[in-house]
Amino acid sequence: MNLFKTYASEVKNLLILILFSSLTTLFFSCNKVEDYPRESDPLGSGKVKWSESQTPDGWINVENEAGTTLGYSKSSGLKLIQVDGYAFKDLNRNNLLDKFEDWRLDYETRAKAMADEFTVEQMMGMKMNPFGAWKVNPDTLDTIIKESLGLAYRQLRAPRGGANDSRTKVNWNNMVQEYIEGLESIVCLPAVWIDDPRSGDVSNWPSNLGLAATFDPEIGAQYGRMMSEEWRAMGISMQVATQMDLATEPRWKRIPGTFGEDPALSMDLARAVINGWQSTYDEQGNDLGWGKHSVNNQMKHFPGDGAAEGGRESHTRDGAYNVFPGGQFFTHILPFIACMDLPGETQTVSAAMTNYSIGIKADGSPIGDERLATSYSSYKIKHLLRDKYNWDGYILTDFGILTSKNYGVEDLTPVEKRLATLEAGCDAFGGEGGDGQESVDLAMEAHELGVAKLGKAEMDKIMKKSTERILTTHFNIGIVDNPYLDLEVAKSTSLKPEHEAAGYQAHLKSIVMLKNSNGIIQKATTGAQKPKVYIPRVFVPATGGWTRTPASAKPGFDLEVAGEYFNVVTDNFADEYTGSADNEGNPTLSPNDIIHASKDEITNCDFAIVRISNPKNGNPTFMESGGMRDGPGSAGSITDREEYTYLPISLQYRPYTANSEFVRRESLGGDRIEETENGTTKLVKENRSYFGETGIITNESHLDLVLNTASAAKKTIVVVDMSNPMVFDEFESEVDAIIVGFGGNRSANLPDKTFLEVITGQVEPTGLLPLQMPANMETVEAQFEDVPRDMECYIDSDGNTYDFAFGLNWWGVIKDNRTAKYDVPPIVGEAPN
Repeated sequence: MNLFKTYASEVKNLLILILFSSLTTLFFSCNKVEDYPRESDPLGSGKVKWSESQTPDGWINVENEAGTTLGYSKSSGLKLIQVDGYAFKDLNRNNLLDKFEDWRLDYETRAKAMADEFTVEQMMGMKMNPFGAWKVNPDTLDTIIKESLGLAYRQLRAPRGGANDSRTKVNWNNMVQEYIEGLESIVCLPAVWIDDPRSGDVSNWPSNLGLAATFDPEIGAQYGRMMSEEWRAMGISMQVATQMDLATEPRWKRIPGTFGEDPALSMDLARAVINGWQSTYDEQGNDLGWGKHSVNNQMKHFPGDGAAEGGRESHTRDGAYNVFPGGQFFTHILPFIACMDLPGETQTVSAAMTNYSIGIKADGSPIGDERLATSYSSYKIKHLLRDKYNWDGYILTDFGILTSKNYGVEDLTPVEKRLATLEAGCDAFGGEGGDGQESVDLAMEAHELGVAKLGKAEMDKIMKKSTERILTTHFNIGIVDNPYLDLEVAKSTSLKPEHEAAGYQAHLKSIVMLKNSNGIIQKATTGAQKPKVYIPRVFVPATGGWTRTPASAKPGFDLEVAGEYFNVVTDNFADEYTGSADNEGNPTLSPNDIIHASKDEITNCDFAIVRISNPKNGNPTFMESGGMRDGPGSAGSITDREEYTYLPISLQYRPYTANSEFVRRESLGGDRIEETENGTTKLVKENRSYFGETGIITNESHLDLVLNTASAAKKTIVVVDMSNPMVFDEFESEVDAIIVGFGGNRSANLPDKTFLEVITGQVEPTGLLPLQMPANMETVEAQFEDVPRDMECYIDSDGNTYDFAFGLNWWGVIKDNRTAKYDVPPIVGEAPN
């Protein structure tokens, strides 16, 4: 019997071996390199395993049995070919099945094969990333877009429009893809649409910082899953995000786009969010990997831009330096490393965007011995990202790196700068290419210079490899096989009710209650009457910069929405405004034009709710013209150094002069400038210290509004729309409750109802601080820009410390599994071996 079992087992193993061998032979017979290109069968001959139909949007849908769905236009001239009974698109019009056309192969193999189809000039066109126009004509293509497509531009800015404007996005996409199919001078590669985080036509979710305040990576994953479905329905397949810089410098203005300052929390959220964006899921929630709902993400800004000296932002030249006085450069890389090992089927983040900054160590020497912006740094890109971390994704430089933000390479020619970024390991030029043929010609000069400098073989290697990386982000999402959009799908996916509901719940979970003296905010009781509440108008001065808006003074909450919860008392306006004249000579609103409710009216209310924003820093040059700018805290033009003054960035409302012992007298960062002494000229480091200077706060009136209201009201609740940490000592002891929400950027807006439902006890607050709140400006100056959670935190009049992971619910300080996991000493990154 045992002998029979042994014999049967051997026979079984032999049959399995024969079957495996047969399958292997069959697989390799279909996929050997020498089998490509393969002869096409006559369409419709033999056993046909595909069928096609025309869609209501005019394009042809091709269904392959248990295979990939294709999309193309009959009128474009593109043809189908048939092999093994299946249909394929003849992308290079040779009536043969090439490897890059075979949807049965993996996307890396197809991308690598297609790279051989492009000329060098076309490869350079593919490196252009000018985005193009947000507003487009939904019914025709203009000359500029046609010229760009003819030059092989394939990464374009996604059209914008209202939530009900799906037609424009669908028509525009389908027109562009049809035009590309008709271009006979280039292999057919569909265009991809790229955009920054957007709002208005997608469901409303918290900012990254708001997601961080939930301390729940699963909410971040849900956000990514739902948002990617909405984006792909509009045809957008590349996000210029996710931002994951560590917000270790509390004055830095890009904090709302981060996941806070803690490395562990940032790593978990970044992985969850990107995994959600990149994977496609079936109806049961199973991760299918790359698919029809997948969106490529660019992790940014590698290797982290949050260690900005003095909080100055690297989008302007006075913020060109990230500094690492605490020696934690590699801690800032941790979120990026985390996203190279995703928990889902896409395995790793597909793309990255570099930062602008030059990194400086505590001793003043540059990171990697290269005093260069990251896009030019072989150490940061080739040595670290490519070699040490073994990441081979697509890299787009941040925008303007070849012009205004060319830190460290100002003396190079435009051609030399383009070559330098390619040598460093970047694949495409962010924000470049708007001049069409002229831009491509400059890039071709860079190629010629590279051939002369490196040799043709090395330059060809650089060009082909970078083209492969770009192509990967087209093949992985499936648009090479079907780039067309369905209008009904776009309409039904825009602002999907279940997505809006999930986003709203995420907003609720992001709200943090910092103070709740005597339980003024508590669980609602059934049958309670509407309280009478004073909600003052909040003055907002005119703004300038990217967007210009006139001065305004709206109540902190929409009165109609607030009226659902309270009997509202608010302020009025004077009959005539007294502010400075606008462009048409009409007086504008000034703070003096607000007629505040009387003290008696306020006292007769049950309580007051004052909604403010954290202190905002302005630029004195713009202030003189009657406006403000969310600038980095500087005056004058950096090109005129004798006129230029560095100012401190303040986190308090009242005037702050940076004259404490903790303020650096000598900055760590600074350009090399010429200095002549005794007839000898030498290069010295510019000193960017702001010691002794006073910051400019544009919304100091917010503090006055809180204090004046608190002096009249029985009880006062303050709601803070927070984009940066702030000093609470100026008003905390005068009010009864403080609630904060984290909006503060273009893609996030907290609905009024979220705050009001917390205040009225309909929803219990569960959010936690993803950032420390400083005790004062001295501790802000004393902390190191690169070190997480190293500030002395504010202790309020109830004895609570506004530290990382602090938050209150109805019963007191929150202590749960989230605080147990994350409220521990921050982890520290180490240099790779």
